[in-house]
Amino acid sequence: QDYQVALRGFRTAIIERGYDPTVTMLTLNTDVSTPAELQSTCSEHKVDLILALGTDAAKLVKEANLAIPSVFAMVSEPGASGLLNSGENAGTPMTGSCLDVPVSEQFASLLEVVPGIRRIGVIYDPNESQLMVDEGRVAANRMDLGFVAYPVHSETEVPKALSAIRPRIDALWLVSDRTVLTTQSLQYIFLFAFQNNLPLMGLSEHFVRMGALLAVGPDYEDVGRQSGELAAKILKGRDPDELPVVSPRKLMLSLNLRTARIIGLDIPDRVVRKAAVTY
Repeated sequence: QDYQVALRGFRTAIIERGYDPTVTMLTLNTDVSTPAELQSTCSEHKVDLILALGTDAAKLVKEANLAIPSVFAMVSEPGASGLLNSGENAGTPMTGSCLDVPVSEQFASLLEVVPGIRRIGVIYDPNESQLMVDEGRVAANRMDLGFVAYPVHSETEVPKALSAIRPRIDALWLVSDRTVLTTQSLQYIFLFAFQNNLPLMGLSEHFVRMGALLAVGPDYEDVGRQSGELAAKILKGRDPDELPVVSPRKLMLSLNLRTARIIGLDIPDRVVRKAAVTY
């Protein structure tokens, strides 16, 4: 469903710029599964441009090494996913719009919701999310916030890490980390946050629905529009190499007001009114 929303935004942006393309829809692992199959299909349909929705689809397009400019949407961490154009063997030339909300924007929203925060903490596996944590440290320093990063290497270390970090932080920030965010660890993290009246910032609305206090995420339709705007520039002759990947420009705040009551927070009315989703 999220992909359909992004596709709607893409179509709107393309049409607004004077294009009415014939679209061939291909479903990954149903209509096409390998780079060779994608090469054959694109040759058969005489494709001028490819839109890849999702990281796996974008990776397949990149690996196909096509001479067809391509745009992606609904992708997280395009650099880590190998989607950026670098070197002579970079694969299919691509650009697009990613889902990654700048950390500074995340922290700004956190401060709006809980103005008294002075120290932000994060538990992470250096092998999984070091770059994001480094970005968090830089953003916190620029905002004159304390930043406490506690490394772990196994989900079994998460409870000890939470106990160690709690006296030193006013809020806990979750990052995309497969070591920390296991099903079992997440349950413990939510319970710990409730028991310790600790504001918890999740990755998306899904985390807020589960009990996190807040999350800031992209507007998927506008993410699609951003990719459509890039596609229109390419169709007018621009090279994808000249068009940097763009971050979400329209953000949506999700709040869990029940969680706020449980941990004793009174969120300002003006902030509640700004939220796109509340629980």
